[in-house]
Amino acid sequence: MSYCRIMSVVNEHTVSTVTARYALSLAASCKAELVLYAAHDKGSSETLLRHLDRHLEQLVTDAAALGIPVTRITEIGTIGTLLPKRVQAEKADLVIFPLLPYKRYGAALARHTVHRLLRTIPADLAIMRVIAMARPHPGHILVPLGKVTGGQERRLLFIAELARSFQSQVTLFHLAGERDAKVMPDDITRFGEQLRQHQVTVHARCSRGDVGKAITVEAVTRRHDLIVLGASGRGVLGRLFTGNPAGEIMQQPPCNAVLFRAAP
Repeated sequence: MSYCRIMSVVNEHTVSTVTARYALSLAASCKAELVLYAAHDKGSSETLLRHLDRHLEQLVTDAAALGIPVTRITEIGTIGTLLPKRVQAEKADLVIFPLLPYKRYGAALARHTVHRLLRTIPADLAIMRVIAMARPHPGHILVPLGKVTGGQERRLLFIAELARSFQSQVTLFHLAGERDAKVMPDDITRFGEQLRQHQVTVHARCSRGDVGKAITVEAVTRRHDLIVLGASGRGVLGRLFTGNPAGEIMQQPPCNAVLFRAAP
């Protein structure tokens, strides 16, 4: 099992070209087709459209150089409305969506595009916040895990393909409760064994304490390039960016970060 059709959302901001590089690498590794998708408001400025067109042209050129079949799509309208329909029409099985640097999320969560996409995208969804644009290829990926819950097979696929495409090492970081022993749960041990079956180098570490702080300290002290957080289940999505540890990390990550949500 692997990805067959990957869609990367591109806009006028440079961070979207960094996330698209992840899509390029994954498409090359999976031998998948790539869809570069952009949506802009009616009446957008000429400057915005020029930036968007330049980004798309360069990415199409880079995909062609790697031998990746690529489709370029641009639509006019609101991306929160258009993207779910386009994902279904293109039969994409992975969507990579860039968070803009200035975006912040608070109590009025339902109004934010990202929350709508988490609920409506009918494919695996990787929402990425780019902090370090100079290091787009992660050598060390940190995967925090409490308990391996819903979407385990899809999360395993995404992490395995991502690590293989960049030849990255993966650290599974278990956060135990304050009263729990610092022992790796069996389901996380199995998760690591399954990653190794995909020829991924895997390390495992345990810690206790505040989840957000522990992840940040681990990422900084051990110089991870990318954090992959998991989002699954209605309860998690409902609390996202309003006190949920994944939301806290995505607000101000110490390095590039991805929030992965398995296909419904």
